[in-house]
Amino acid sequence: MCNFLSFGFQIPDFFSKENLRLCEKGCGLNLCSDSCENSLNHIKECKILRDLHLQKYDDFCSVLYENFTPIRSLLLNDADKEVISCLIAHDREEHGHEIDTLKKKLGFQFKEDDENFLKNVCRALDANAFEVALGCETSPSSVKGLYPLGSLANHSCVPNTMHVFNEKREMIVKAAVFIPKNSEIFHSYTRIIWGTITRLFHLHNTKHFICKCPRCKDPKEFGTYMSAILCKLCKGVIIPVNQYKAFGKWQCQDCKNVIAGKEIGELMSLLGSILRDIRNDDFPFMYRFLQGKLKSVVPEYNQVTVELKYKIVWILGYKSGYSWNELSLEQLRIKEDICQELLLLLEKLRCGQSKMRGLLLYELFCCKREITTRTNGRKQGNVKKITQRNCIQKENVLGFFFQANPNIEALFSEAASILEYDITAPMEIKTYRK
Repeated sequence: MCNFLSFGFQIPDFFSKENLRLCEKGCGLNLCSDSCENSLNHIKECKILRDLHLQKYDDFCSVLYENFTPIRSLLLNDADKEVISCLIAHDREEHGHEIDTLKKKLGFQFKEDDENFLKNVCRALDANAFEVALGCETSPSSVKGLYPLGSLANHSCVPNTMHVFNEKREMIVKAAVFIPKNSEIFHSYTRIIWGTITRLFHLHNTKHFICKCPRCKDPKEFGTYMSAILCKLCKGVIIPVNQYKAFGKWQCQDCKNVIAGKEIGELMSLLGSILRDIRNDDFPFMYRFLQGKLKSVVPEYNQVTVELKYKIVWILGYKSGYSWNELSLEQLRIKEDICQELLLLLEKLRCGQSKMRGLLLYELFCCKREITTRTNGRKQGNVKKITQRNCIQKENVLGFFFQANPNIEALFSEAASILEYDITAPMEIKTYRK
């Protein structure tokens, strides 16, 4: 368990995005209530901002918020400042730009020692910070969190741990696979459903190292071919000759046809732009694209295909017009199949008990429960009437369901085990485990 290094303030239970107004004392921050404005935490940061001689203009608030995080580090005590100074910090020019922006655009005036410290904070955050999820399913948000102990773990695209954040913003790190004694502990600094080319590019640009983990060294990515495309000549799989050369040669495994890396990059950029332009609730187009054109140009587990499938998982059951009771049996079967396909992919990638596995297991459980409820409507309806009549709690409703469907219980049980302590876990799991 790793504790959050608080940047001089207590994180609230949620962040309001409505009814905001400027602080009356003139610090330039938007606040959501009188209690925020009069809180001890804001009084401290308010004074710092007013002492920095702000030059206000139309876009002042947005620029301040985009670059405000390091300012709060001035409120850290000496011990916490010493911790930050001990952390790895990126020293390239692109890191620490927030302080230059505050000076040039907002007219902030820093003492030399403060400016050096603030730039080091930015560089340490870029190297070590985690995205910390807040809120709940209906009101999600996130902040950047610094966990000094958690940041000590090195990266691997085949991580042996997973982490979640609990209600106290504590970071809970759990083994995702069996870790032999004296083995190194690894996090993943990238998304596990990115292909090797994308992961290498991201790590090089943001963390400034080239990953040489087993997955990155394998051009086939454990047989998933997540970065590959299909050959135009024979429909075989085209993989890079050397994945560490982004614009090097690619070759078909079947007909040995050679393709320039630039051509591969252009195709993946085109597919990526299509993916970005699709509306987040446009299931019909997504599914047509998935079953049609996409199948003719990339393998089953190509990164774009996987991203699209993952988007569909979070449309069916949740978006307007696609709530659980609105889904057809065909749509339920589609989501069920996609969940199973993605779970198989995670197994191939050796991800173990990852958070994504927990979420997919729960979604698969929800699909099977809905299908079972509809196909055995009378029986399940009777269970619901009994539980409602006797005011039985929700976890006991699940208990009745599991008694009638023991094969489905295993899905829920494993999902609950993985997502235990996670503040963003589905409410049903939170309720069941308490």
